[in-house]
Amino acid sequence: MKGAQTASRGDLARIALFAVAYFGVTSLTIGWSRYGGGLALVWFGSAVAAVMLLGLPRAHWGRALVAIMGASAVATSLFGFGPRMALPLALINALEAWLVARLLLASRPQRDWLDNVSGLATLVAAGGIVAPGLAAIPGGFAASLAAPGAWYRHGTEWWMAHGLGTLIGFPMAYLAAAGGRKVLAAGWTGARAGELAGHLLVIAAFSWLALGQSRLPLLFLPIMPLLLAAFRCGREGATLGTLVIAAFALVFDHHQSMIASLGLTHGEEVLFLQFYLAILSLLALPVSVALRQHQLLLDELEERKALELLIADHSDDALLNLDENGLVRYASPAGARLSGTEELVGEPLGLFFDPLDEGLVRDALARAAASPGETGILERAVLRGDEQLWLEAKLRAVAPVCAHGGRPGALQGFAVTIRDVTARKQTELDAIEAAETDPLTGLPNRRAFLGQLERVLAHAEQRPFALAILDLDHFKAINDSHGHLVGDAVLREVSAVMRRMSSPSRYFARLGGEEFALIGRQREFADAERLCERLRAETAALRFTAPDGSRFRVTASIGLARIAEPAGVGQALQAADTLLYAAKDGGRNRVETALSSAPRPAIRRVA
Repeated sequence: MKGAQTASRGDLARIALFAVAYFGVTSLTIGWSRYGGGLALVWFGSAVAAVMLLGLPRAHWGRALVAIMGASAVATSLFGFGPRMALPLALINALEAWLVARLLLASRPQRDWLDNVSGLATLVAAGGIVAPGLAAIPGGFAASLAAPGAWYRHGTEWWMAHGLGTLIGFPMAYLAAAGGRKVLAAGWTGARAGELAGHLLVIAAFSWLALGQSRLPLLFLPIMPLLLAAFRCGREGATLGTLVIAAFALVFDHHQSMIASLGLTHGEEVLFLQFYLAILSLLALPVSVALRQHQLLLDELEERKALELLIADHSDDALLNLDENGLVRYASPAGARLSGTEELVGEPLGLFFDPLDEGLVRDALARAAASPGETGILERAVLRGDEQLWLEAKLRAVAPVCAHGGRPGALQGFAVTIRDVTARKQTELDAIEAAETDPLTGLPNRRAFLGQLERVLAHAEQRPFALAILDLDHFKAINDSHGHLVGDAVLREVSAVMRRMSSPSRYFARLGGEEFALIGRQREFADAERLCERLRAETAALRFTAPDGSRFRVTASIGLARIAEPAGVGQALQAADTLLYAAKDGGRNRVETALSSAPRPAIRRVA
């Protein structure tokens, strides 16, 4: 409650201070710029009142407008049309200030009227055109009741005087009211304040040269130092510089000066002077705005650069910037570890990968260049000494967009991140292996075998292979007599024989139960026959002990087929299956490669 009361006292003090300022400004302009008993041709009152409203909560606008009306009525009574017109003009002046404030807030609630070009355009439209134009209609009628002349002439003078006065006065009043403390807090001390003072002195000298003589048309002369002040010192330089020029223009207004030499009436001179000052302000403020935006952009870039360098220095990922040819322009510290090379600048991206993958790297860069808005991924295994790593590269082409939403310009290069994904890849490979490995025997399971069989069948015509199916004889009797634990031990021992015989050209798998398979890619089919015969013999040589102490052995029947032409998985399995049944029919514990009697129907397998 106490905080709310304190805030309310502060707002009331602000209202009182602005009311006094409003009274002083309007009294001065009414007393000085009323020519022929008409309206004041200089009017900064709307700018002062609008700035006051913008600095107050909406709940206090009513009080503020009452204060403005009171100050306006007193100033009009003392220095203007007298008490009879004081109240109507006070109402219209308050309405105009309210319109300026409401239009500015409605159009730019972020209050950036002096911070960017669109904000300045809003100020020109609301404060320089719309609000004074609307107020000029009742203002012209009111003035026509107290001064000679048609209402539209008075209305035109109102519009020009109030519009130009708001454009000139608003930046000064706004910075004085809302920015004074911020200016000091922002570092306007020491060298920077001295620089601003120096610019203002130069503007004063140029203004004296331009406005203090009448022989040469040098009104353009103060523009150069004013723009320099705006560029170097921002909107403070633009606003205070315009104020300095205005002061010299007022000093020389009634003397032999450039403005006095134009041959205008006093009223026309005042309007011309305001127009001149408004133009100067509207030239300087955009320069200050551009400077502010430029500085904000530089600050943002510096912050982003610092953040990127911090990330790059502490990241395990290599962050790379490549030129349009794919050569490294910048590499973060992690790049040396992942590439195995200390100096990467000028080296190709392919240095991170195996030389055999050079074509894949070129293709990845080409795809990224063709689609600048998309991120490509390249994942390859590399050797670093005796260790195998998996590297994942993400590539994105950098092609700046032309102005006004045009098509992308020429390729500027590539942004690339490279990370070590060995742990993730190993997890994936382990998961695949677990899904394709028989848990009892450690051999590939039926799923893995069928995938391998499909791959070799695709090239069977060019590269024939041997396909064998092995079945343990009378295995059901072993389970029934000695139990499944003994049966599992038998399967593990037989599988151990197969694992010992495995090689890149010999692929063993467990199809299920007591049934196994072999894909042999030997050059000669006779080699496959000898391998199967050896497998049969070593299986038969195994000796097992039953729980009761008795000893037993197990034998295997093998069907071996040669696949040398295109076939489906089912057809290939049926060929080996048929030969397996022939081996069973031939007495078991044998390898069958050709039928010696009519084949028995193979109806139990579905691939």
